[in-house]
Amino acid sequence: MRDENLVGLWDSGPYDYAAMESSWVCLQSDGTGWSAWANAAGGASVSQLTWTCVEDGELEVRYRWTASGTGRPGTPPELVAIDEEGPDDTLIRTRFAVRPDTPPLAESSVATLHLDEAVEFSRHFALVAPGPE
Repeated sequence: MRDENLVGLWDSGPYDYAAMESSWVCLQSDGTGWSAWANAAGGASVSQLTWTCVEDGELEVRYRWTASGTGRPGTPPELVAIDEEGPDDTLIRTRFAVRPDTPPLAESSVATLHLDEAVEFSRHFALVAPGPE
């Protein structure tokens, strides 16, 4: 089962006030996706994943492959040097809610994904690109 409210590109950036890192999660309508993380020192990682809703309001993210190394700034970052890569069997199950919220320093509300458990070090992600209609 999938919740179509989750489909899109989500960015922790609006919630990263005074943080030295940011995260992104892209959930596609076919149950695949990716996540990425980058810090101010140039470290970065990107992962392939699958996702599903095991029940209403509960998200399961199952990682398949991860690469980490040095990234070039961007949204999300581009890996320019890979230090490690390979299969990843991490499983995250978390309660979630998608609702309007106003991030710190923002002037208006955005659709926000709130997670009980962190994905890529973040629990709050603003929707930056919704999935296709």
